[in-house]
Amino acid sequence: MLHEAVTLNIAPARRLRFVAVTLLYLLASCGEGGGTTDPDPAAAAAIAANSQTALSAVAGSAVSPAPSVIVRDQYGAAFPGAQVTFSVESGGGTIKGESAVTDACGIATVGSWTLGKTAGPNSLRASSGSLTVTFNATGTAGPTAMLAISAGDNQTAPAGSAVPIPPAVVVQDANGNLKAGVTVTFSISEGGGSLTGATATSNASGIATVGSWTLGPAIGNNALVASTPGAGSVTFKAAASNAKCAARTTHVLGTTSSGALESDDCTYPDGSFVDFYSVTLPGANAYRFRQGAPFDTYLDLSLADGTVIAENDDEIDGSFNSGISALLPAGTYLLGAGSLDPAVTGSYNLSSQVISTDNAGCDVWFVIRGVSTTQGIASTDCQFSQPSTPFYTDRYFILLRAGQSVTITMSSSAVDSYLELDRLSGGRVAQNDNRDATTKDARITFTAAATDYYAIFARTAIASQTGAYSLDIQ
Repeated sequence: MLHEAVTLNIAPARRLRFVAVTLLYLLASCGEGGGTTDPDPAAAAAIAANSQTALSAVAGSAVSPAPSVIVRDQYGAAFPGAQVTFSVESGGGTIKGESAVTDACGIATVGSWTLGKTAGPNSLRASSGSLTVTFNATGTAGPTAMLAISAGDNQTAPAGSAVPIPPAVVVQDANGNLKAGVTVTFSISEGGGSLTGATATSNASGIATVGSWTLGPAIGNNALVASTPGAGSVTFKAAASNAKCAARTTHVLGTTSSGALESDDCTYPDGSFVDFYSVTLPGANAYRFRQGAPFDTYLDLSLADGTVIAENDDEIDGSFNSGISALLPAGTYLLGAGSLDPAVTGSYNLSSQVISTDNAGCDVWFVIRGVSTTQGIASTDCQFSQPSTPFYTDRYFILLRAGQSVTITMSSSAVDSYLELDRLSGGRVAQNDNRDATTKDARITFTAAATDYYAIFARTAIASQTGAYSLDIQ
């Protein structure tokens, strides 16, 4: 009996001692530095990251570990029960469990943080009242998933010669992020020919480019395949043309060249023949090019790389002859002497000359970006009809390709300038009277959504005005 009584008296003391030790351990594990005699009640006073603040993950995936914070009171002790809100600050990602309450150790953890699909910086903010802390993460490109043509498709070059633009592809992950350092293999699938640099590595912009692609010796279709593991393949097409398409006969400015369209000449897709001439223009000026023949001619004017900037069928309605007037900077240009109809052969002559820089009458002048000219509005110019008074105007044509931008400025101290820009196949796209409140000069800045010829009308804002003006096209 005595033994039982002693046992019953000792056991509770042991249990209390065990509970006390456990509480001390819990307090120590949550960072409680002991008690305080300060009478003020504890309150949330500071917030800090409890996990790393610089993270990295594949764009569109969740970071690990999930960000967590610790909230402390004014005495530096962990503060349980504080409401913490997590919110995406940048990068376009998403979160789950955006609201959390700190546990006994003052810690709150977001459910998950999934980065935005675009590779780059992301940030997440955790806040409790006015207390905040920020986590940063870098979204990286994921596994290679897509291959797309970047440049060099649908080219034409003489048989047995290299295409002017080496084919290139862009490598991306499933979200469209660019992939650097990916090996791409190029191989010929049709037409024969040869390659240099058949294995290429994508650069920082995700671009991998073949060294060169020389077409096969026969006129016809050629094809090149680019492939990389995980992204499949893409195919480039090219047409091997008559070698005469690369021939350039020199035409001297101010002279007349004689030629003939023949059945073995370079052939356009519509079946018409063309001869190419190279002409060098010594300075910025106004020029006139003309093709005459007993058949219906068609004249092209191009930059040295073959980019068309002007074309004409009939210099006068009903005429077989073609004519192009253009304001051009110094440089080398190409003239394509051809026919309107397919399979036409016969002799022609090609002439060129410098003309007056005054765009008089109602003629159409072609221009390109980089042209500046001094002109004059006259009563003999084209007219915009009004009920009782005319508005005089000069006309210019410019060929813009989709995505190209142009800024046109008309300035004058003699007239109130007014600019209009019309797409030849689609109506007016822009107009301007005064470019700002301090001037009567006009300015249009426009980016073409579609490749087409556009008409620039340089006119006056006030009826019947005449006088000099300057036109700048950049």
